[in-house]
Amino acid sequence: MAEILYAPSPERVVATNAWAFLYCLRMVRRISLGGWDALLAWSAQEPAAFDDAIRTFAGQSPVPSALCSKAPGRAWGLADYLLFGDLRPDDRLVVVEGAETRPFDRAADERASVLIAPARELAASAFQQPRRSQFANLRTIIATGAPMSPEARRRIYTWVKADVMLLACAGNRYWGNPLEPVLARPSSAPAFLTPRPSAHPPL
Repeated sequence: MAEILYAPSPERVVATNAWAFLYCLRMVRRISLGGWDALLAWSAQEPAAFDDAIRTFAGQSPVPSALCSKAPGRAWGLADYLLFGDLRPDDRLVVVEGAETRPFDRAADERASVLIAPARELAASAFQQPRRSQFANLRTIIATGAPMSPEARRRIYTWVKADVMLLACAGNRYWGNPLEPVLARPSSAPAFLTPRPSAHPPL
């Protein structure tokens, strides 16, 4: 059985952009999807319909320039910003690029609600962090470039915050999502609009 590090409450799940998007699809477009995996699959199978739906949901909001290329190997799109990152207009966002050895200090100093930083920097600094009131707003941590090891992920929950959503992205892969529990060893999933391999390749 997979080790669960954090399970978001039902109240937190229904407050996510992803849950709201799934609800809007069901109520407005009569498209019922069973959750995150079904949402990813629909984005790959019906990219034009998905793109139209996500833009309508966002009210044509542009992707903030600070997030234009935070997933290494590809630019973040509107779905990454809204659904995977679960970012909102009132978020205090801290984005760490390159070798910055104290990303949690920055997050604390700026009272961040979302921290995006390389997995290696997060793993190295998530150890014996003093518990601070400045982490009260920290809702999500997104590791870039690779997923974190199970040990590093456990350190986040021991030393940083016990109820933070820990996600990861690299290239066209996601680890975790805002709707489901955080696992010590999460499996990867394709990003939005990533074509699925054919089950029956041509001869």
